[in-house]
Amino acid sequence: MSRTIKFILLMGLILSLALSACGSPAPTAAPATEAPAATEAPTEAPAAEVALKVTGSVANEQAWTEDEVKAMNTISVEATNKNGEKATYTGVLFSDLLALAQPNADANLVVFVADDGFTAEIGLAELTACADCIVSFRDKGGFSTVLPGQEGKLQVKGVVEIQVVAGEAVAPEPPANPTLILATTTSTQDSGLLDVLVPMFEEKTGYTVQTVAVGSGEAMKMGEEGNADVLLVHAPASEVTFMEGGFGTDRFLVMHNDFIVVGPSADPAGIKGMTSAKEAFTAIFNSGAQFITRGDDSGTHKKELALWKSAALDPAGQKWYVETGQGMGASMIVASEKGAYILTDRATYLANKENYQLEILVEGDNSLLNVYHVITVNAEKWTAANYEGALAFANFMIDPETQAVIGEFGVDKFGQPLFYPDADKTDADLGL
Repeated sequence: MSRTIKFILLMGLILSLALSACGSPAPTAAPATEAPAATEAPTEAPAAEVALKVTGSVANEQAWTEDEVKAMNTISVEATNKNGEKATYTGVLFSDLLALAQPNADANLVVFVADDGFTAEIGLAELTACADCIVSFRDKGGFSTVLPGQEGKLQVKGVVEIQVVAGEAVAPEPPANPTLILATTTSTQDSGLLDVLVPMFEEKTGYTVQTVAVGSGEAMKMGEEGNADVLLVHAPASEVTFMEGGFGTDRFLVMHNDFIVVGPSADPAGIKGMTSAKEAFTAIFNSGAQFITRGDDSGTHKKELALWKSAALDPAGQKWYVETGQGMGASMIVASEKGAYILTDRATYLANKENYQLEILVEGDNSLLNVYHVITVNAEKWTAANYEGALAFANFMIDPETQAVIGEFGVDKFGQPLFYPDADKTDADLGL
């Protein structure tokens, strides 16, 4: 075969292969698959904002939302605001919040921290013992401190943190008006109770108390004339009249003991062991045995006159009826010296019985109940009255810590308390 033909055949083969390649369909690309849609991570609800916390020297620091605090046990308390207006507040006791945090043994101070950086301090023991000190709920949200009877700077708006601190005890700052005049019955003085309670109050608050121990009637007269800031008295019927006359602002039940009829061991009227005070007074009247009356319009004098009245008897003008015009202790000495009968409160008798030649002859009658109240003098009527100090003293007297001291007073010496604490009771509970 000639070279020419071979060349032609070779070129034809090449051309054929080229045409075959051109006519073949291009390989089909695999269909693109759509990328799977990205799966969004589940969104978590934003954590509720901490509204209040307890930090510092505690076993368990605490942090609560506003709703968590509101879900706790709440109480309502009445307090006077900085403008002197009374209002009712609802919230949670500080003692409950601190119990959850468990302050350390060396903790002795609490610092309130407000949302604007303001701080105020109070003793830990004083705060935890307070029966009506609360973190209150504000209408616009958040919290405020409500500490009835405490100085104004402790009423902190917008409190966000309660810091528990361990350190040296901090003496209270002197109040703006540090002098407080207390007009009280002689029995609280003669029994020695005020010798215990007044220093406690002064140390806790920085007030200086000027005590005027007179009869309850004279104490209330001092209040009516604006010559006292706070009263501690035991003449319930007269106290109600005092309050109705607008002379008092607050009146709280504090304690009770009882009256007793004491006299010489010879007992010329034969009243020993009688269970009725009315019968005993009748026997004394009929016997003509000497009887000592204070005659000073005190709570004891008022009770004595009521007992004579219940027996339908009037001893006024009788030779055997001797008026001293003095307090309980001094009148008891006169009775002892004269071998006479006298009505006294049990506390004064027990606290000073070694000074008397007198025995308890009649006791236990319900008519002999002796009830004490604390009353703040109305500062709207007497603008010079130290109402802030008076309310501080009133709240101190009904504070659980003070009530415990009252309940133990005299037990170590006499085997029984001289007074029984009643701040957790009402007048109705005592039959008033």
